[in-house]
Amino acid sequence: MSGASHFLLSHIFTSFLSYLRPYRDARVLVVWGIGFFCGLPLLLTASTLSQWFYERGLDLATIGLFGAATLPKTLKFAWSPLVDRMHIPFLTRALGRRKAWLVAAQTLLSLCLFSMGQLDPGKDLTLLALCALGVSFSSSTSVIVMFAYQAERLGRTQYGAGEAMGIFGYRMGILMAGAGVFYLVSHYMTWGEAYMLMGAISALGIIYFAVIQEPDFRPCAHTKEWERSHTGRFPSPLMAWVYGAFVCPFQDFAKRHKMWVVCLAIMFLYKMGDDIIGNMGNIFYTEVGFSKTEIAQASKVFGMIASILGGFVGGIMTARLGMLRTLLWAGLLHAVSLLCFLWVGAAGHDMGVLYVCVALEHLTGGMRVTALFAYQLTLCNPTYAATQLALLSSLVELGRVVGACASGLLVETFGWQMFFVIAFFVSLPALFLVKFMGRGKTQVKNVPSQEPSYVLD
Repeated sequence: MSGASHFLLSHIFTSFLSYLRPYRDARVLVVWGIGFFCGLPLLLTASTLSQWFYERGLDLATIGLFGAATLPKTLKFAWSPLVDRMHIPFLTRALGRRKAWLVAAQTLLSLCLFSMGQLDPGKDLTLLALCALGVSFSSSTSVIVMFAYQAERLGRTQYGAGEAMGIFGYRMGILMAGAGVFYLVSHYMTWGEAYMLMGAISALGIIYFAVIQEPDFRPCAHTKEWERSHTGRFPSPLMAWVYGAFVCPFQDFAKRHKMWVVCLAIMFLYKMGDDIIGNMGNIFYTEVGFSKTEIAQASKVFGMIASILGGFVGGIMTARLGMLRTLLWAGLLHAVSLLCFLWVGAAGHDMGVLYVCVALEHLTGGMRVTALFAYQLTLCNPTYAATQLALLSSLVELGRVVGACASGLLVETFGWQMFFVIAFFVSLPALFLVKFMGRGKTQVKNVPSQEPSYVLD
């Protein structure tokens, strides 16, 4: 090998390692475990639970009503101020404010899952509903704390890598609760035993959350002084506490971001193209002529791998390009990838075309999700991290609900081809808003002194 070739390969290898450097940080690696235990319960109150009920002989109307068990995921902003402010007796003093909530939520989650495994859907439906709500509430609380933990534990330059690692762990938890449970039930155990096993695995999260490092909490002095000036006019300490916990975080967000309405609009609109397609993608593949096995192999297995890879690429892009540029380019690439559905429809039953479409959609989707949630971390004030991040993520979830509700009607009204064209165009307004934000880099007050004073770059 010539000297020039050796130098070139050495340079390429060194550059590759430099891209991976953020993922070797211990603080980033810890987020993987948090993401895993937060992602594990997701399908256990959704599609996995529905399949259990279906095989037990419950009617579809009853199974559909259990979808209400996921309601806490869209309402988590309502109790997020308590996560920021309320101390849990003994646990907060022993573990710290973030770890205490993680351990408490994980304990409730494990108990609820274990209890579900001991109940019979044919006889104990009411108790199962209460346990499912407990699972959804506790897992939503864990997600609140996960975002706040990342905001406080990671530095700004690690947000992209941390979010990519968190999403990786989250998807692994989803995989275990979905395909993992289905495999176990098909070959080794009953549904109840599988749920008890998931409860036991969740119990390991209690130990994990207890031993990870508590993030340093340094409330912004200017923010606390501003809050005291607002709450000092209340005659009752309880009223002042409620105002400080539930009102001040939202006032602070509006005060720190001159274009706060645009920030919230981006949260709601950024994933709208995907939200509209929602569950229609698999139905479209079925109508084109693909079998359930082909769809599962392409969309669920291969697609998840592509999403995970896209998440890591998004983390690298965030570190190299900045938040807004990554948001813009990842969102634009994903919007274009949605037009691949038109190619699938024109090609018919062609596995090669299906895999290319799935690869592009999921790879760019992973890039986009990492960029969006990393951007959320830059928008929050560490003093109110849990509350403000819960608000932002709830708006993203609300966009998903609105888009999914409209999807079936759009297909019936316009047909499949126009449906995917509409999905492409509804992805664009958020990108215009991101571009608009990029033009007005506004300095944000009251951010910690150890971090840069600009959240928009």
